[in-house]
Amino acid sequence: MASLSPLPPQTGMAAFRAALPQGTGDAPTADRLCALGEARQLAKGAQLAPDPDADRLVWIASGAAKLVAPHAGGLPGGQVLAFHFAGDLVSVLRQCDGDFRLIALEPCDLVIFPADRFLDAAQGDPAVLRSVLTRSLQALHRSRTRMMQMGHKSAAARIADFLVSMAERLTGSTEGPCAFALPMSRRDIGDSLGLTIETVSRQLTELRDAGLVATEGRSRVALRDVGALARIAGRQQGQDSKN
Repeated sequence: MASLSPLPPQTGMAAFRAALPQGTGDAPTADRLCALGEARQLAKGAQLAPDPDADRLVWIASGAAKLVAPHAGGLPGGQVLAFHFAGDLVSVLRQCDGDFRLIALEPCDLVIFPADRFLDAAQGDPAVLRSVLTRSLQALHRSRTRMMQMGHKSAAARIADFLVSMAERLTGSTEGPCAFALPMSRRDIGDSLGLTIETVSRQLTELRDAGLVATEGRSRVALRDVGALARIAGRQQGQDSKN
């Protein structure tokens, strides 16, 4: 397993400080938070394993990663719980609460914080604490949406919703055309949605045949109409783009 490589302290930390709510980047709270953080780089395919004793919060300064839990019954691989991108603050629980691992889909710059000490320091600035809570609620919303999909939505709706979600998170698009590169494999997509890789490929082919999606190579995706895909996904008109 590849290991974490240290970064120059200012690399990931500067991105974290810049992402703090306006007016707090130079405040004492920001200094206390940055003093707690450890800037690291995670190579593609490398894992950030859980700490044996402490929960951690991981700020992704750049790159993309997946949060994985072991399959029930000890099967190889793991269940993809979530995909995370630059700007996300990810909770990685201590090992006794589950073997949750953050695995880089592409090289990642990270800032790793001890969760308890981070939250204690954040309480000194309501704006920072509100930002952390907002990100946590968004992550919870995405998890609940995925659980609902796996229980009630068709394969076509799950894939359409996944593409809409990626359009929103990677490009900010909620209508019209857009294009982006997907850092995860089709197997990862299927694992996150409760679908086989064959079903993922078949649904993407049907969307291509319908003129809604174009693909180039293994990762490049162009969506012709995000709104049309949202309707296939069963999203309500004006639904909040938190997925």
